[in-house]
Amino acid sequence: MKSILSKVWLGITSLVLIILLIIWLFQVGLLNSFYINERSDILLKEGHKLSSILSSSKDFQSISQDVIQEIETFGPSYNARILIIDSYSNILFYNIPKHSFKGNKKSNDREIEAEEDFIKRNLSVFYNDVSIEQNISKGNTFTIVKSDTRFPERKAIIVGVPIERDKNTIGYALLNSPLAPIEEMISILKKQLSIITFGSLIIGTILALLFAKHFTKPIRQITNTAKKIAKGDFTANVALDSKDEIGDLGNTINNMSQQLGQIENFRRDFIANTTHELKTPISLIKAYAELVKDMDSKNTISTNEHLQVIIDESDRLNNMVEDILYLSKMESGYSKLKIESFQIVDVINSVIDKLSFFSSSKDISLVLEIDRKETLINGDKEKVHQVFYNIINNAINHSHSNGQVSIKVSDINDIIRVDITDNGKGIPSEDLPYIWGRFYKVDKSRTRDSSGTGLGMAIVKNILEAHNFSYGIESEIDNGTNVWFEIPRP
Repeated sequence: MKSILSKVWLGITSLVLIILLIIWLFQVGLLNSFYINERSDILLKEGHKLSSILSSSKDFQSISQDVIQEIETFGPSYNARILIIDSYSNILFYNIPKHSFKGNKKSNDREIEAEEDFIKRNLSVFYNDVSIEQNISKGNTFTIVKSDTRFPERKAIIVGVPIERDKNTIGYALLNSPLAPIEEMISILKKQLSIITFGSLIIGTILALLFAKHFTKPIRQITNTAKKIAKGDFTANVALDSKDEIGDLGNTINNMSQQLGQIENFRRDFIANTTHELKTPISLIKAYAELVKDMDSKNTISTNEHLQVIIDESDRLNNMVEDILYLSKMESGYSKLKIESFQIVDVINSVIDKLSFFSSSKDISLVLEIDRKETLINGDKEKVHQVFYNIINNAINHSHSNGQVSIKVSDINDIIRVDITDNGKGIPSEDLPYIWGRFYKVDKSRTRDSSGTGLGMAIVKNILEAHNFSYGIESEIDNGTNVWFEIPRP
């Protein structure tokens, strides 16, 4: 399996190679045709310009100074040879270095013929070509690329533009530009590109390798950290100073490590707490069962007392298991809400009825204050009942004898606020953030009579959050505790 380092390196190197190949294609493969097209357009444009000047001239056979000046300006700039002939193919003008010919200026026919012979030897590229003769005979504008008849390896662009007057062709402007310069330039360019390509490949490969190492270094670090986390080392951390996607990935890994560490700590605490909480009632059940076994069967009072302890501890053990299962279902999402509309006062009165015996045994009064008894709320009635039961039960447990637990329901704008307040011993401020945790108890003594399972408020938290109800707790030592939550008005 190829590593990501090699993949990135090969990818970047391949990209450099493709770019160089594209440069070769356009600069070498297509440069020739591009040059020919550009040069042909320039020659055609100049040919039309000369044709326009000549056709408007009064004496076509006499080449004007304007034409000569235009040719002398254009010819050297583009290394062009320009031939002007009449409709009978007689040469009227031809420009060559140090030998400019004007057919109508010669003193006698012999000199003209000698001059024409000299020119024809130098203009072989214009002659002995059937396609050129056919285009001239038809009066066409044409562009042809052909080889010199004397030197086939030499190629040239030939452009022909008819000179017309009164819709009749009276002559031709023939322009010739050799291709030798572009071929020489392409040859030089190939050598340059060969050197550039070789150097670019070496530099590109080295830079690609450095970039690949720089790019994959944080990925390797993330991978190594993930492997440590997989082995249970939740202290492993990714140290990246990056604000891009890789930095986000590193932060996600760190957050995952932290969350897994918390989950592992919770797992250990859960096992320790569950073991402790289950061990006490089981030990008591076993101990009292052995006492009953060893006791005289006639001592019914002691037997009944011991059996009652066994029953109480069995109930306590059963309640603990039910709370654990209930909380597990809530947190795993298996417990679905059954939303309905109901009067909140009915739920509160039901809870008060269930806890009235327990509260009266501790001389604690339960007081309900509600703005409107017909107040309706939307929620899961059974789970809302569980919320009130757990909070009020906790308030009774932590209240002093002859105390009071008040349940106040207030209508405030678009919400219904519930406050459950006791005047008990209160909760230390350092313990308040942990009240909603599993197995958390303010009383660390863990005596049998101190409190319940330590799951009640965790169950309350999960039910309220499932309903999207806001909630909180306020408390002061020896001044009691207030637990509140707010329900949106339906």
